[in-house]
Amino acid sequence: MIVFKMFFPSGCRKVLKEIGIGPLNPNETVQANLEAQLLSRLDHPAIVKFHASFVEQDNFCIITEYCEGRDLDCKIQEYKEAGKTFPESQIIEWFIQLLLGVDYMHERRILHRDLKSKNIFLKNNLLKIGDFGVSRLLMGSCDLATTLTGTPHYMSPEALKHQGYDTKSDIWSLACILYEMCCLHHTFTGSNFLSVVLKIVEGDTPSLPENHPKELNAIMKSMLNKSPSLRPSAIEILKIPYIDDQLQHLMCRYSEMTPEDKNLNCQKEAAHIINAVQKKIHLQTLRALSEVQKMTPRERMRLRKLQAADENAGKLKKLVEEKYEENNKRMQELRSRNFQQLNVNVLHESGDLTSEKLSEAQPMSPLDLSTLESDVEDTSADLGDHAGGGAGPPGGLVALREAPRAGTTSTLELGCDQAQI
Repeated sequence: MIVFKMFFPSGCRKVLKEIGIGPLNPNETVQANLEAQLLSRLDHPAIVKFHASFVEQDNFCIITEYCEGRDLDCKIQEYKEAGKTFPESQIIEWFIQLLLGVDYMHERRILHRDLKSKNIFLKNNLLKIGDFGVSRLLMGSCDLATTLTGTPHYMSPEALKHQGYDTKSDIWSLACILYEMCCLHHTFTGSNFLSVVLKIVEGDTPSLPENHPKELNAIMKSMLNKSPSLRPSAIEILKIPYIDDQLQHLMCRYSEMTPEDKNLNCQKEAAHIINAVQKKIHLQTLRALSEVQKMTPRERMRLRKLQAADENAGKLKKLVEEKYEENNKRMQELRSRNFQQLNVNVLHESGDLTSEKLSEAQPMSPLDLSTLESDVEDTSADLGDHAGGGAGPPGGLVALREAPRAGTTSTLELGCDQAQI
């Protein structure tokens, strides 16, 4: 494969990759062209943009976005040789960018099939996923025989055992990249190819050094589960509280960026990431809406009634709590005044107060609980009319009832039936 840098009069730069077709039959060439056209439709800030593809003589040519920062593998080697490590905030930021890109691909049923640090590129210090499976398909590197001449460091156990490749295999490779960013070396190492394969298939799951957050270590270990079905998906990882908090912090930081803080190109890339995250949130809302739309009209009607019943029950509960607080406050005032009256009587018996002072102590009128109960029942009836069309309380509500207790007061209890769909 030969790579050319292309310059345009407008100042725009792109990359032309020229891959020798060689002995590939026409069907394989057509398949590669179709796959390249599919990838050209991907539009995400964490994915290298495919602009065009064509066949020129015995070469398959792909034009892609230009990334001036080279690849992540070069960056890792640069830090390793300098004796430096990546800041924790930088690792988390890059990891989230990769998660967003991988999730974007998987939502569209696209697998990368060759995720590794050499295929992750830097542009304005932001990571972009590139070099999809088209190159592997054209160069015949999808089979294990060809892999023997390369590196298995990012391959999942199921891929090495020829048990298939799916989205969870990309997740495994992404975990290996995360480990490499943290430790500056491969996740699984060995003296030769077979020793590395043996560690991947049968070895223990490595851990991050203790100076890294335990939450990040737990996430990485779950991504390196030997069983593909037990690995989390990209969207599930993004929903983990630790990652979600970091994502929100990242969005706030990007939104506060100004051209004075960063160069203009980086500002644009940051804006693209914010838009991608906002679209992601919007798509999650649409997905929930589609689940409701799959219901039958009867099921949707019952769901609306139950939601209305829950809402009214919440309002009624709040009203009863307010009335109870008011009742309790009035009872405390009553006890306080009765205590004062008792003191007055004791003082009167001892002859310390005159009858004129005694007349100043006014007794409190008794608490009208029937009025309180009537107010709550009227409110319950109003809420029931709103949700059930005046035919009594809605499905999730039960009428208020008086529960007597010791003393001269009573409390109000609210009963609720559990509504099931």
